Amino acid sequence: MISQLPIRTRTVGWSAFTVLLVIYSATLAPSVTWWDSGELIAAVHSLGIPHPPGTALYVIVGKVWAMLTWPLDYAIRVNLLSAVATAAAVGILGSMLARWTRDNVAAFAAAICAGAASSVWRNATEAEVYALALLGAALILWTADRAGSGDARSPWPWILLCAYVVGLSYSLHLAALVAAPAAVLLLAPARPRLTGWRIAQLALVGVLGVSAVLFLLVRARHDPSINQANPATWAAMMDVLGREQYADPGFWPRQAPLYLQLGNWFEYADWQFALGLNPAPPPTLARTSVTIVFVALALYGSLAHRALERRSWRALAVLFATASLGVILYLNLKAGPSFGAGVLPDGAPREARERDYFFATSFLVWGLWAGFGAVRLARVAARRLAVGGPAAAAFGAAGIALAAAPVALNWSAVDRRTDGRAREPVESARAILGPVPRGGVLLVAGDNDTYPLWYAQRVEGFRTDVIVVTMPLLAAEWYRAELMRRHGLLDRAAVSPWRGLPATLDGVCRRARAAGRPLTRSPNAARLKLPPTCET
Repeated sequence: MISQLPIRTRTVGWSAFTVLLVIYSATLAPSVTWWDSGELIAAVHSLGIPHPPGTALYVIVGKVWAMLTWPLDYAIRVNLLSAVATAAAVGILGSMLARWTRDNVAAFAAAICAGAASSVWRNATEAEVYALALLGAALILWTADRAGSGDARSPWPWILLCAYVVGLSYSLHLAALVAAPAAVLLLAPARPRLTGWRIAQLALVGVLGVSAVLFLLVRARHDPSINQANPATWAAMMDVLGREQYADPGFWPRQAPLYLQLGNWFEYADWQFALGLNPAPPPTLARTSVTIVFVALALYGSLAHRALERRSWRALAVLFATASLGVILYLNLKAGPSFGAGVLPDGAPREARERDYFFATSFLVWGLWAGFGAVRLARVAARRLAVGGPAAAAFGAAGIALAAAPVALNWSAVDRRTDGRAREPVESARAILGPVPRGGVLLVAGDNDTYPLWYAQRVEGFRTDVIVVTMPLLAAEWYRAELMRRHGLLDRAAVSPWRGLPATLDGVCRRARAAGRPLTRSPNAARLKLPPTCET
């Protein structure tokens, strides 16, 4: 029978890790990608500080990883960190599912299915903090499970380790903490006796993990080339950790109707297991039919898991709820760029890009149950048809193949390595920087204008003589102070208070001309109306 294949519980995680790492490596981005990737790679290279909340642990780990993998191209090194972290996270969860259910083959298939969900997969093939955050979440669950499983001679060391990982995860990214409620359920059976000394121990190790954020304070005082928000004081560091620069919306009022925010999650859910059938956002008969099949498999797999082990099933159910509905309520996002057409009025506020990556953990849980359900259902079918021997093995193999089908169904849509547009960001950066006169000032607009340029300058050393001025950042006092401090493009009176964008840009352009620095605008910035002094 397929359930008796010679695969041990302790090798389930390693096997899934290996298979997924091969898949992610084969589809890895060959260079910097759009959005935050260029900034993060440049921050790792310079041991700098990316945008709030600063992701201190990501930069530290990324720097060490890049040093250890030095023969590779720098962008590939940092991209590969995401692949390893994601494969490790899914491998850990697969091994946990195997131990919970004692069904090693179904757990292995579950891990492959989960790792092939498109949002999980795409996070694994570029430089992004969410891959490492997923590993942090998996480690939180693993340590909590070890504490509450009853296998450990004493659960207390595991509880302390869990508290430390939670603290570390905070210094990495809040996305990892979505696992905390599920972790509480997993460790609850340990029922530790909390004395004053033990509470102090928990607080101490938690603070020790959180202390990684002090990197921001220490490093900012050396003013690295990437030094967003310049957290060189305690107050500035707290502003960075609290994302004060972005004025997060809070729970109410909703930035879009709640039903639309929920609907946006369902749109992203439809992209998870067969995106290669049609990468366009709207539902299609073929792709959505596959989505419905995997919903049914996940429901079956969830029930099968529940029948085998209630404690871990409750934990995964809570993880799914917090990683989907909880994230929807907490983030309070605007409608995605492709969602709400015909419902939202023209000109309604929308997110700058699709935010499916925020929900990758919920899709991972869905994939775990769907893959688990595919194998369990195949066994049930074999038993009811009373087949045995090679025929039963064929049913089991069909279940594994069904669980792994998203690898084939998603590949063409998520493969960054052979995508003809894969090198667009760095090529765009070179095309924009190349024609700028020597020593010029380049006015740019937005993240995709800025971050590839930072990568080209800081990592590749291309046209470092050009001063890049990101116009949307001029509203931040720290950025105006940086332009004054580093380049003399503003005087102290223009740093504080904020005089508005036109007046500040006028000051930048006047000082650039006075210093003999030619002014140039990126194609995106060229579409904007600027003060006469900034015309090129």
